[in-house]
Amino acid sequence: MNALTRRSRSALIGGGAAAALLVPIVGAGLMLSPAYSAPSADAETTRIASAGEYSERVPDGVCSVNVTVAGGHGGNAAMAQDPDHQPGDPDDGGDGGGTPGAGAVVTARLDVQAGGLLEGLVGDNGASSGAAGTHGGGGAGGPGTHRGGAGGGYSTIAVAGQTVLLAGGGGGTGGGHTIEFGGGGNAGAVSSAGVTVTGGTVFPGQGGSVGQDRDTDGAPHQPGAGAGGTSVAGGAGGVSLDGDANGLPGESLQGGQGGGPDSADQGGGGGGGFFGGGGGASTNGDVSFAHEGDTYYIVGGGGGGGSTFVSGSALLSDVDLGLNLDEDDAVASSFVELDWVMCEYDLGVTKSVVGPSAFDDGQAKTFSVTVTNNGPDPMVVGDTVTLEDDYLDGATLVSVSGDLTDADVEIGDEIAGTELELFDLVDVDGTEERQGLAPGESVTVEYSVVLTGTAEITNTVTVADRGGDPSNDVANATLAPAAPSLSLVKSASDTKITGAGQQITYSFVVTNTGNIELREPAIQETSFSGKGTRPTPTCPADEFLPGESITCTAVYTTVAADLNGGPLANTATASALSPNGTQVLSAASSASLTPPARPAALLPGTGLEVSTAMLVAAATAVLIGAGITVTSVRRRKVNAA
Repeated sequence: MNALTRRSRSALIGGGAAAALLVPIVGAGLMLSPAYSAPSADAETTRIASAGEYSERVPDGVCSVNVTVAGGHGGNAAMAQDPDHQPGDPDDGGDGGGTPGAGAVVTARLDVQAGGLLEGLVGDNGASSGAAGTHGGGGAGGPGTHRGGAGGGYSTIAVAGQTVLLAGGGGGTGGGHTIEFGGGGNAGAVSSAGVTVTGGTVFPGQGGSVGQDRDTDGAPHQPGAGAGGTSVAGGAGGVSLDGDANGLPGESLQGGQGGGPDSADQGGGGGGGFFGGGGGASTNGDVSFAHEGDTYYIVGGGGGGGSTFVSGSALLSDVDLGLNLDEDDAVASSFVELDWVMCEYDLGVTKSVVGPSAFDDGQAKTFSVTVTNNGPDPMVVGDTVTLEDDYLDGATLVSVSGDLTDADVEIGDEIAGTELELFDLVDVDGTEERQGLAPGESVTVEYSVVLTGTAEITNTVTVADRGGDPSNDVANATLAPAAPSLSLVKSASDTKITGAGQQITYSFVVTNTGNIELREPAIQETSFSGKGTRPTPTCPADEFLPGESITCTAVYTTVAADLNGGPLANTATASALSPNGTQVLSAASSASLTPPARPAALLPGTGLEVSTAMLVAAATAVLIGAGITVTSVRRRKVNAA
């Protein structure tokens, strides 16, 4: 399998933080299209039936594969007593007779990685003509006039160059004239016979069945069958009557050749396998002879079946063995089948608005959606987190953070089109491929879009996954239309004027009592009774959110004229701008300082303090007692002047 390496993340990425997508909201009262991850389409089953080497890329979105590996059957070279029966005809022999050996079939679940490679071999089926196949190590039938059937080839599947399954091939029948003897042995397919070896388990093949012959005196004789491949070595070859036509033993991956050539009917070839089956021995007599009134037909010994191998790899599970037979229980052709299993993962989504959940007509709002893979499987090559919505076109990508950092659009650029794909780049044998989140990982996406209208907006975001809990696939957010408002409370640092040059600090507490952020707060003094320079309020913040308060201040220095007037009164209003520039005003608020009392005087000769009013009243009384009015005095003074 190809190397699959996740690219190193930048320092910005925090392990396990959630990932997010959001559907932009545009227009008043719209229910927007959903955001969703993009699972790859289900991969179709792959069946490889042509003999030879193969290499299959694991399709996008696949986490495992149900594998069936079937070895080839042996060749059928026996010519039955029925004159219409020809080599290669369907099996019509009895148990232990001249039927070709079946290949093994091994099934298992194999963990794989999308984008990787599965490689292997589909073995040849044994030829009835006895010629050895090119693929899978089936042994040739014995050479000569009437060759034995060739052994079937083994089939394999490998991961990263290491064979994980090998299904042995069946042995070929002996060449001859009866189907009652000389059958090929089946490949190793009995799980109870498994033998543990380094790297896995070997299941020995079955031996072929003996042939039929006569010795020089006409006595019945049986050419030996090839033995099945064992757990440690190839099967032994069958032994002939005089030792000149023995079958050859099997070897590692190679079936033995059937015996021959100087005989009437040759032995069958051994099946290929982890260790190949031995070849059957050939005959020694004539084609037929009569014995006690019965007709006998002769045939070479059958080849043994190859052994089967299952590795101890942790990638394998649910292993099962059997014989490669069709629905009629006849031997079936070799093949490899890959039934792909797509990754199953549960994506959960949450969504929020950055800032107040209200919008002003024409305002750009930023949205944030977080998507988390809750498992159990990862999103692999081909499974990406994808946002799709018509209103994405023209939105601005603000940020991508968490366990995915790549997108189709650069940060700060406008999104062109209706899809935004989020992914990680992984190296697959030198090629960069896209994939999504591993279990427990998350990604968060923020982007901004201009909203219009004055009606409430409901935003629905949906993710799609393979399996999982559907209840966490949907998240909603509601945005209210803007309702800006302000309040103002004005106060002074003192409650009364104490003299000229006194510094009075006015505080203006401005509170955002609406549902939308406001900017550029300011104070307008609508009335001020002070005689000095009118104070200029200053505000510390440029923007404040709903519920937040800021304090603006102004400083006034009293003058002498402020001492003889009435209260020092000050009334002001606050203002700010909504996001679209509309001015918002508060109600007026006032603050007042009490002026000082009139200065006191001493009563002459007493040391007592009296007020100016008291002195005026006393003087008036004296003048009245003297018969002089204040008015007449003033007149005389005027006349005198």
